[in-house]
Amino acid sequence: MLPHNRACKHAVLFYKDDAWLREQVTQHVTSALRSGRPAIVIANPDLLQELKIAIHRDHVNGAPFGPSRGSLVAIDAAQTLARICVAGRPDADRFQRIVGAPVQQLAAGGQVAAYGEMVGILCERGQYADAVHLEQLWNDLLEACDASLYCGYSHRLFKTRDSQAFLDRIRAAHDDVQHDPRSLPAFAG
Repeated sequence: MLPHNRACKHAVLFYKDDAWLREQVTQHVTSALRSGRPAIVIANPDLLQELKIAIHRDHVNGAPFGPSRGSLVAIDAAQTLARICVAGRPDADRFQRIVGAPVQQLAAGGQVAAYGEMVGILCERGQYADAVHLEQLWNDLLEACDASLYCGYSHRLFKTRDSQAFLDRIRAAHDDVQHDPRSLPAFAG
């Protein structure tokens, strides 16, 4: 798990198992909330619901949040992606207005712990180049504010030769690359 510091701001999580992903995202978000810092999660509705349940369960099972608990913003990834795209492709101005400005506003309250899976949605659609472009938009945003971002990609998205061509570009867009240990060594290459 990444520490919340400026040395490692953008991590990619390649997962096979949704439970492993949920655990990583929950730890990332819960750590921020416990420190009184804000968190933003841009994910599918199922993960958002599971995350809220996991955070509540963690709070109830002996590790309650203190009075300085940070705030959590939960946003639907598909809806947000639709709003930032022009002709189906991520647009820099819309990204800044719809995602960047709110993240920067949250960052005024302390380092933001963020998770996003809009890039995974683009890959599901076969738009790998657009996912790489969106990663660059995130990197530009991370340079402008204090945030630590996790991105999630299912291993199944990289089974074809065409998709494999983008794997190194996606890895290179991140400060840290993490793999679901249950999928190694098959995907570590």
